[in-house]
Amino acid sequence: MNVLRNAMLGGLLVAGFALLAPQAATAGVGHVVAEPGCGLEPVCGTEPVCGTEPVCCPEPVCCTPPPVEVTLCVVDPCTGCPYKVSVCVPACCAGEIPCLDGWKKGIFGRKVLTYKWSCGHCVDVVITKHGRTIVRD
Repeated sequence: MNVLRNAMLGGLLVAGFALLAPQAATAGVGHVVAEPGCGLEPVCGTEPVCGTEPVCCPEPVCCTPPPVEVTLCVVDPCTGCPYKVSVCVPACCAGEIPCLDGWKKGIFGRKVLTYKWSCGHCVDVVITKHGRTIVRD
């Protein structure tokens, strides 16, 4: 049993040295070598690399501006009570005054008011029977 184990360990050691030998023989050849103790970080030679041009970064991508919070004065169509409601709208709609597109009665005595901006953005404002407001985008 010991003879078989020693033969296998000897074979693994020979295989390991065989794998490391080509790297050791070519370590000083070429432009890039690995410094001992530094892992695999390459050290570049002094020869210039010809025929390569610097890679330019692409043009920056224009991002849409973030939504803007605006405050609406919403009036309950049944009671006439005004409510201040904060709504997030696209930045292009921020300076506009929305139109009341319509309203309908909801479940549990709620009223659902739909406001629409000329940019196409719509928001539903729900007024509960207790006077609480809920915004649905």
